[in-house]
Amino acid sequence: MSYLSLVLRDTADNGLVFWCPGCHMAHRIQHGAGSGPRWTWNGNVREPTFSPSINVVYDHLSEASRARNAEFKAAHGRYMTKEELPYDLHHVCHSFVTDGRIQFLGDCTHALAGQTVDLPPFEHS
Repeated sequence: MSYLSLVLRDTADNGLVFWCPGCHMAHRIQHGAGSGPRWTWNGNVREPTFSPSINVVYDHLSEASRARNAEFKAAHGRYMTKEELPYDLHHVCHSFVTDGRIQFLGDCTHALAGQTVDLPPFEHS
């Protein structure tokens, strides 16, 4: 990953990465020619605009489930399988990035749902 600006990095296959303050992690889109979903990009590295919206969805374990899994490992020498301990938190981050600002839509499951904020500088350079 290489540095384009304080708020944007680029990756292989025309990938662009920005830091999401709602998820506290990076989100990646792909632009230009290539396979897989593609977004348009205005070419501005300081105040990017991507279209269409960016919808990041994933499942993960709650703190309580992680603790249960650690106890299981201590007792049985292995972690539980996904079937034994299914992921119990569903995370959605749905946003528009326009002129260097992130508009978080109402279906986001994090604290910034419904808010619009500036793209922050990367926390992890």
